[in-house]
This record gives sequence, C-alpha cells and structure tokens, in this order.
Amino acid sequence: MLNMLLETVTIIGGESVTDLTIAEGLIYALLGFIVTFAGIVILIFLLWAISKIMAFARAKIAAGSGKKETTVSEPAAEGEIPSEVKAAIVAAIAAYYEGERSNCEFKVKRIKRL
Repeated sequence: MLNMLLETVTIIGGESVTDLTIAEGLIYALLGFIVTFAGIVILIFLLWAISKIMAFARAKIAAGSGKKETTVSEPAAEGEIPSEVKAAIVAAIAAYYEGERSNCEFKVKRIKRL
C-alpha cells in the first residue's frame, strides 16, 4: 500500500504504464547512496579488522620464535665448491656485466650468510 503512494499510472493504448516521478527517483537515489556508503563502511571495517588480526598473529609468531637457532655450515664435500667461493663467482660475474653496460637482467642485490 505504501509503495503505491508515489506511483503514477498512465494508460497508453489500453496498457497501464507506471511513471517514475521526481520524488520516487530521489528516494531511490537516496537509498542507493545509503546502501553504497554502508557497504564501503563495512568493507573498511573488515579490512581494518583483518589487519589487526594479522598484526596480532605476526606478533605472536615473533614472540614464539624468540629462540634463535644457530646453524653450523657443513664443510663442503670433496670436489664441491664452498658457498663462499660460489658467492664470489656470482659477484664477479655481476661486476663484469655491470662494467660492460649490457642489458643483462642478472643482478646481485644481496649476499646473505645462512
């Protein structure tokens, strides 16, 4: 019954055609704005909550892994090149290509001891 208050019906050629009045259009627009705004607020809240949960989980994992494990590098087997020498070879190749100014995509950014 309430939805019929704003409805205007025009009879054209024996068919009834419902007109959309300015008031009805404004109400639909207002409802659309409200639903869209509420949806955006809900998405922002969900992303905020997920970030808080992830931060809590990371803090818990970091606290739990406070014990550092020390690893002893195993001596290279006979005939195997030590890892320090491999790192030096890679660095030398990268320095060579850097000096040549070639378009090589090979770059050494960091050498980290494991």
